[in-house]
Amino acid sequence: MAIDLQAKARARIARERGGVEINRAASVRFALAFPNTYAVGMASLGYQLVYAMINGHADSSCERVFLPDPNDLIEHERSGAELFTLESLSPLSHFDAVAFSISWEMDYINVLRVLRLANIPLRRDDRDETRPLIIAGGPCATFNPEPLAEFVDAFVVGDGEDVIPALVDAINSTRDSSRADALAALAQIPGVYVPHFYEPVLNDDGVLAEMINRAPAPSIVRRAVASNRAQYPICSTVTASEAEFGEMQLAEIMRGCGRHCRFCVAGYINRPPWMREISSIPNHDRLGLVGAAVFDHPEAEMLCEKIVNAGGKFSVSSVRLETITPNIADLMAKGGQKTLTIAPEAATGRLRAVINKNTSDAQIERAITAAQDAGIGRVKMYFMIGLPTETDDDISAICELTARLASNYPAISFQVSASCFVPKPWTPFQWCAMERENVLKRRFAALKKGILSIGGVRFSGESPRLATVQGYLAIGDRRIGDVLEAALENGIDYPAAVRSTGLDISYYLHRAREFSELLPWDHIDVRVKKSYLWKEYKKSLKGESTDPCRPQICTACGACGAVDEQS
Repeated sequence: MAIDLQAKARARIARERGGVEINRAASVRFALAFPNTYAVGMASLGYQLVYAMINGHADSSCERVFLPDPNDLIEHERSGAELFTLESLSPLSHFDAVAFSISWEMDYINVLRVLRLANIPLRRDDRDETRPLIIAGGPCATFNPEPLAEFVDAFVVGDGEDVIPALVDAINSTRDSSRADALAALAQIPGVYVPHFYEPVLNDDGVLAEMINRAPAPSIVRRAVASNRAQYPICSTVTASEAEFGEMQLAEIMRGCGRHCRFCVAGYINRPPWMREISSIPNHDRLGLVGAAVFDHPEAEMLCEKIVNAGGKFSVSSVRLETITPNIADLMAKGGQKTLTIAPEAATGRLRAVINKNTSDAQIERAITAAQDAGIGRVKMYFMIGLPTETDDDISAICELTARLASNYPAISFQVSASCFVPKPWTPFQWCAMERENVLKRRFAALKKGILSIGGVRFSGESPRLATVQGYLAIGDRRIGDVLEAALENGIDYPAAVRSTGLDISYYLHRAREFSELLPWDHIDVRVKKSYLWKEYKKSLKGESTDPCRPQICTACGACGAVDEQS
């Protein structure tokens, strides 16, 4: 039976609560695309904030579009129905720009799927003046835009708050001009990267030798940092029962993290970390607090007390286990949380020192004790496999730690979740080789077997095969675009796509790099000095620690310095 796609969209809108005013007469129309399903996209606070900010501009309007749900996707492909926006059911070809919010590398393929469903040519060079501009923002657009550079006209590098008005003005001012003029105008905006003006040059061995830039683009694109942040939205504007977090309003209380975990790209591309003024957060019966380390915010505990005292519920996106005090655990329990989620990442002091996550087993036990005393009956622990310098003994240590905790806390239901380390741009580990897939599979299997042998402990984990794909999507160059396009054609079979392109994935993943090597993302400046990251890399191999950020006092990384070195 055929699915009435437009009727389903109208019903979805009708079930939503809240919203923003859309100026149907605005001169610049944006379709804001999330390259995943509605349920996932509506749980993204970044996506919702951009939606509100574009609609808050006098000259622009913004409507939402998502990758169709699986059954709807089949219907789109069967019927040839062009992808349309949720609010007005308009095809994407009717908009001036299609803007993607991209948070995860595995969604890159979905960017291409959305373009194809919208009947928009995939490659930017194949689009003419009749086609909308394709823009991308979000964490992935900031740390390494190159894998998508053949498909995207312009990337917003960093914070979007101050960039969005400039985007609107540039598109508006070039409405009657050529596409080339529009790209030139976009390239003049601080924090906007337009790949058309940059040409990677490879040497005879296929190694990146130079990135040539052509006027009017600057040679280095510097990450945009929002000014006067208090004037911008802090909360989600739409809640939906179908969203992953249900009808929970989300609030960003901090951006970035100064804890220096050496594998974590979010901690480096959002420096210096900054705290929101949270006293103005409106009352809501269910509030999700969003931040890399929520209780690092000095007012977070007070906010949670306010919510609980008013009879509300709250959840936290991420917490550092060493910040879990008895009072915070009690607040979390009263706020409705039934599971404490912590991320030791590694189970030996040696490996924790390598990644600069110097929590102790005693701190883990204190956090679990606080949770148990507060009535929280489940604990989920995240670990990583394949970390730099890891050995089989480090995997065994995870099992030993878990067994000890399960024995010491028999009333707690434990779950261990394992992911694979992926080197990320703009982290100290960007020079590291990623562990080979066969080793990851062996260690993953050993960890799973060891955890499941502990009575009552559950196990979940990320596929080493998918982690390998994520690896070359994360640190790849423009040639990875060929892999993405081939994967789109063959039913998203990445190994087959790699074979068809002839690319040597080991070149990207399985070799250590030297400081002198030109990296695919070196023409992006996230405001952290490359020399600082290299020093952190060398410190990691020695097991040396780095203290948390002290914004405006420490200038070591360059993010708070008056002058940023480029080397």
